[in-house]
Amino acid sequence: MMKHWKILAAAPLIAFAMNTSFADGIKTGAPSGWQAWGPLGDKYGMGIDPAESTPEYPALVIFSKDTATSETVTLMQQIDAREYEGSIIEFSMMVKAVGAEKSRVWLRHMKSADFSGIQARSIPSGKDWERIVVTSHFPKDLPATLKHFDIGISLASKGKIWVRDIKLERKPYVAMSNPVELPSFRAGLPTYPARNLNFTE
Repeated sequence: MMKHWKILAAAPLIAFAMNTSFADGIKTGAPSGWQAWGPLGDKYGMGIDPAESTPEYPALVIFSKDTATSETVTLMQQIDAREYEGSIIEFSMMVKAVGAEKSRVWLRHMKSADFSGIQARSIPSGKDWERIVVTSHFPKDLPATLKHFDIGISLASKGKIWVRDIKLERKPYVAMSNPVELPSFRAGLPTYPARNLNFTE
């Protein structure tokens, strides 16, 4: 069953042992090739949920236990980025959530030697399965030590999140042919708190 969790990535995936215990039909533990971080086992659980799986796509669930917590549990892996240089990384999956106030699907990498970037999407709670997509441009000519990126799924609240049918794809980068010209920065003007952001005045 776990073979369906193989991500299309250049880097070898690091094995993570499965716990063979079961709770509510869920085979607990992190899927092979993924690493779990945070209070797993103490305040959160994780595993394949047969009730939300299909024959083709096993569904992974991350869920909080009875103890209220704001700590974060994360399932992630680091990917060799050499084949993505100069391209758009597209990280997508089918998602579903119940009672989860703080959840994220995210992609993180260095954009330059001194600037890291993260792109993230929340998993909508209380809806049926839907696909969400996170994208980021991976630049060329970064030092060899920076030619990697992280992908992950995180929960930092009560509730449950499910993910399945994960895709990691390389898309061509298309530069804007007619970028919008912005006014030059003007220093020395008086500053104010943000005003009328809803256009009601």
